[in-house]
Amino acid sequence: MKLVHDPIHGYIELDEFAVKLVDTPEFQRLRRITQLGFAFLAYPSARHTRFEHSLGTFHLAKEIRRYNPEIEEEAVYAALLHDIGHYPFSHTLEGLFPRHEENTVWLIKHGEIKDVLGENNSNLLIKFLKHPVVSGDIDSDRMDYLVRDAYYTGAAYGVVDLERLVRNLIFTEGMLVVGEKGIMAAQNLLLARAMMYPTVYFHHTAKIAEAMLRKAVELESIGLEEIRTMDEIDLVSRLRRSCKNEVRELMRAIDERRLYKRIYCSGRELEEKEVMKLVEELEGEFGHLALVDHPPKPKYEERNAFVRVGEEVKRLSEVSPLVRSLVELKNVHWRWCVYARRDVKDEVEHFVKRLL
Repeated sequence: MKLVHDPIHGYIELDEFAVKLVDTPEFQRLRRITQLGFAFLAYPSARHTRFEHSLGTFHLAKEIRRYNPEIEEEAVYAALLHDIGHYPFSHTLEGLFPRHEENTVWLIKHGEIKDVLGENNSNLLIKFLKHPVVSGDIDSDRMDYLVRDAYYTGAAYGVVDLERLVRNLIFTEGMLVVGEKGIMAAQNLLLARAMMYPTVYFHHTAKIAEAMLRKAVELESIGLEEIRTMDEIDLVSRLRRSCKNEVRELMRAIDERRLYKRIYCSGRELEEKEVMKLVEELEGEFGHLALVDHPPKPKYEERNAFVRVGEEVKRLSEVSPLVRSLVELKNVHWRWCVYARRDVKDEVEHFVKRLL
């Protein structure tokens, strides 16, 4: 057994098998994948990585199982490995490549982790990546990242009573149900997430840098087979020494925090064909100097969590007026935007206004 000291959970215990998984190249790569992408450009201390988040998720899954011993042990190890497929800068590149969950499955099937697990156990563990302890409405993943992200950004919204919530999660009929004494903690978890979106996850500085990086990777024509095992050092190095001037220019601007400016933002969701038309028009006129960022809307899956009230099992949104109001407000802070380099800002603004 090994002990890892964590600022969120205190000491995290890793058993012998967990240590073998952590010591694989696939897991060690997570030390070089930032949890929040470019949020550190707005919150300098947000340099935490997928590595410590994965350890924290493992710890919480283990704690949930301690109170619910009928949960299969494989679910706890699935929690440990659930994020090994993340690309550099976490979610930033998922608009260009398949979702990280798909890459996680690929790495478990093809990486050294397969040798540690064995072929049969690899296939079994892949099934447990969808276990409610790992990927549910209220799960070990969300509980860790919300509190951890708030801690490292300094945002004052991550005050969630994790211990009370964990103690009141009941595994029954293949799902995690929040006991009555845990409803307030579950409600606070959703409130924390709702507050983190406008202040951290949708922060305009990070969103602009992400759009610039995506454009650099697109121009560099990096393929899936290459990106799936890259870390951030690999990617940044590749883009800095690109033979294409536009790629080097974009990467240098990110390095020096000379980011593009917001030209136009709207809360009206566009259809995919509208987005593609806008992208084509801007690229045709301005090339890499103007970018469109149309992110997916947050889903707030926690509202669907089941809670036990007396002898009844209900949705969290049914028993909590606060949660219902948060769900109704979920699109208030969502925006899609057009960004442009400072020297063409006015031209792009006039062009976009004519188009829209």
